[in-house]
Amino acid sequence: MELTFNNEKNFACIKLSGSLEQDVILNAFDSAVSDREYKKGMGRVWDFREADLSSISPDVIREMAQYSLKFPAGINDVKVAFVTNRDLEYGFSRMFEMSSYAETPIRVFRCMNQAEEWISGQSD
Repeated sequence: MELTFNNEKNFACIKLSGSLEQDVILNAFDSAVSDREYKKGMGRVWDFREADLSSISPDVIREMAQYSLKFPAGINDVKVAFVTNRDLEYGFSRMFEMSSYAETPIRVFRCMNQAEEWISGQSD
């Protein structure tokens, strides 16, 4: 996992690569929101451009979509963007978006620049 912070635009970028399992993704979430640089209210950009989600089932995606509900406001109600290259990861990210009950605006992108513009409020 590669974790970077853009304080100017108020978001964290979580980059994961290789074949991913549920625990790796959830641990990355926990690591990001517990990092000393993470501030409540920061959006999150998940960079899945080098990730492979083929070993995760649709049921697991729906389960993970509820994970942030256990966190307080400022963590579970921020903008979240997913950036993907492949159709599988794009589809799973859209499934996550539609399965989430959190008050979290979620969007899926194929371009990092568009995701960063949206997450920082420069586009809708």
